[in-house]
Amino acid sequence: MNAEELLLPFAGKESDDDLDRALVGPNDGRIHEIATTHYPYNTVCHLGRDFGDGRWRGCSGVLIGPRKVLTAGHCLFSIKLGRAPRRVRVAPGRMDRDSFPYGTIIAREFYVPERFVRPRSRTDRKQFDYGLIVLPKPFPGIRRFLPVKALNKDDLLSRGPRRKITVAGYPGDRPVGTLWRHSEQVARVTPRRLMYSVDTCPGHSGSPIWLSRGDGGEIIVGVHTSGIIDRNGHSFGCSKGVILAPPGMLNSGVRITPEVLANLRHPRRRVEGSRPMFEFGTGLGYSSFPDTSHRIRPTRSWANTPFVL
Repeated sequence: MNAEELLLPFAGKESDDDLDRALVGPNDGRIHEIATTHYPYNTVCHLGRDFGDGRWRGCSGVLIGPRKVLTAGHCLFSIKLGRAPRRVRVAPGRMDRDSFPYGTIIAREFYVPERFVRPRSRTDRKQFDYGLIVLPKPFPGIRRFLPVKALNKDDLLSRGPRRKITVAGYPGDRPVGTLWRHSEQVARVTPRRLMYSVDTCPGHSGSPIWLSRGDGGEIIVGVHTSGIIDRNGHSFGCSKGVILAPPGMLNSGVRITPEVLANLRHPRRRVEGSRPMFEFGTGLGYSSFPDTSHRIRPTRSWANTPFVL
């Protein structure tokens, strides 16, 4: 950990983005994961976002390669503030308030879908709520990463005693810097979204959704982004005095599709003359959109191909 990082407070409990909503109910099934240095939990990251106002806002993410972190789009572009963070502090495998087994790294290069930043319809922000952080260097000691794959609907809905999805991240209603997970089966699938009864709370946004295939292997199939709020605008069960959600309500996340895979692999790629991902970073300006003249063309189709980025 460098001198800059040591001077930074990092509670990261605050998360006041418009889309960071969730529910817990009818029972809170979340489990506190203490083996944060064991794979794959050592790849799950606590994110602290600095928007330049002296506050660190929490989110979650996951390392999908030595220098790439997958998270939610609203973790990297605040709808309320109308800008990206100045920097994001990334802490994989964080155990608690004071324990950072792999240290932390400050990142200043982020990518968010253009249709999340500039939505063309009422549903765009929900459909394109994912983002990518590029680190300036890898974390020492982390060399294994969950593969990311675009599964078809039948594969996602396939049932089995050990075939479940897991959401693992850092919710703001639990002690600072503690990792929590819960597993259930996928309930519904749309072309761009996954729906499930996995219990989460604000702060879990950006958590990986990984599927256990029953053979001991896990693959990332989505990114957790949102849930349901009660009539008073509060996340069900996530704060004192707020009731648990009634049965049948579902959390949801962005589904990994071939398009998402291509954007994660080549975030600066161009499609029909335009770039599907906005780039934010040092020297690019945080309240304006960057130059899009840089061209990177995809080299192949990533449909149905698992890979580690």
